[in-house]
Amino acid sequence: MHTADHSVIPDYGDCMELMTRYQMPAHVVRHSQVVSVLALHMAQGFKKTGISMDLGLVRASGLLHDITKMYSFDRPLDHALTGAKLLKKLGYARVAEIVRQHVRLSPSRPPGRISEAEVVNYADKRVVNDQVTSLAERCRYIINRYAKTPEARSWIDLYTRKIFELEMEIFSIIPGGPDQLLNLNTDPDELPRFIEHALDDS
Repeated sequence: MHTADHSVIPDYGDCMELMTRYQMPAHVVRHSQVVSVLALHMAQGFKKTGISMDLGLVRASGLLHDITKMYSFDRPLDHALTGAKLLKKLGYARVAEIVRQHVRLSPSRPPGRISEAEVVNYADKRVVNDQVTSLAERCRYIINRYAKTPEARSWIDLYTRKIFELEMEIFSIIPGGPDQLLNLNTDPDELPRFIEHALDDS
């Protein structure tokens, strides 16, 4: 595995090895595979409209965005930050930056600029466990699970507004609307082959 060049992006085999090395639970692996499929679909859609997208970066970031999630199950850790720190230490700085933003996008994002970070962030919001869902359903899930205090509800309301704005921005560029993601093939037996070969024709 490459670890010296900070511009390098782990390929599919590298990602799977990292998932095993850092003991990602099977259900988190399945979730990450589905997120990767959605993110790749959108990135391919952007490329068709002439917007630059690094599909390898999208694939790796989708697969590894929850690389340290299991460590936050029973302790108050920010898995976006711990995952980014780990991947940066391993030499994957570009992937680390997207993983850092997969829960909350950087406020310094240039207006009107859709990047790999937005694609992975949004894809993650459309997957509950390993099932693709609508953004409205996902937001209801977040409210029911996390809105335990007025402060938490206030933060979630702001978060919800921003993610719906991002959805509108994404699908003002990619034709077909957000419901197209509900129709993607996420058969667990076919996911690995699709993800591994998603870059073959790019």
